[in-house]
Parts: sequence; structure tokens; C-alpha cells
Amino acid sequence: MKKIILFIAIFGFTYSYGQGADTLLQGKWVLFKIIDNMSGETITPSHKTTEAFEYFIEFTDNQVKYNLEVNKCENEIIVGKDRSIEFKYFSNCTSFCCDADFSNLLTYSDCTKYYIKGGKTLVLVSEDRIFYFSRPKE
Repeated sequence: MKKIILFIAIFGFTYSYGQGADTLLQGKWVLFKIIDNMSGETITPSHKTTEAFEYFIEFTDNQVKYNLEVNKCENEIIVGKDRSIEFKYFSNCTSFCCDADFSNLLTYSDCTKYYIKGGKTLVLVSEDRIFYFSRPKE
């Protein structure tokens, strides 16, 4: 009987404090707007390549991948039940070529909170910026 109670206690503790990515967060999101917290300015993504180019971020389990103008980045994340998000380290990015200046604004690893509105809009919040994403069009 003690073994069963111990098992239930350990399982309950592990389940309630487990850190896994929110299922609504999972998948690919496309950046459509940034708000600068200091000026209140709305910044729309710009790029120098094709019209079809989109900045994206993709969450799978405890991993995140995103793109810059030319390069791609990845990182590990910890997602809390209180909608907190922690990027474990400075993002590992390729360095093929020269990204546009806009890519310097994509400081996702500074984000500490996220919100999902209606399952369609992801909001990542940092001290400097608020990033808005939508699900990609299929």
C-alpha cells in the first residue's frame, strides 16, 4: 500500500511540475507585427528577398526554430504553466550571409511570457518588444 501511495505522489508531483511546451504553442507561426515598448511604434516585417518571404517561428516539444532574412536559428526552451517562456541560451544561428537590419529586431530569446489568443494569434513579450504571430496560410 505504501508503494502505491508513493507512486501516486511521485507521479502527481512530476505531472504537476513538468515543463513541456503548451500544445497550443506547438507548430509554425508567422510574424506579422512588432510593437516597440519604448516608443509604442508598430513595426511591420520587411525583407529584401521575394514577396512570399515570411519570418516564422516554430515550436516542437522543448525546441524552437526561427528564421532571419537569410540565416536560421534554433534554441531550447522551458515553458511554464503560467505562460512563462525561457530560452535556455543565446540562439544558435547559421551565418551564411548578411541578414537585413530588420533581423536585428528579432530578439525572441529576450521574451519571458507568451499568450495565445483564440488559437490563432501568438504574442511573445519581452521587455523591449511585443511580437505578434499568426498561423501560416495553407
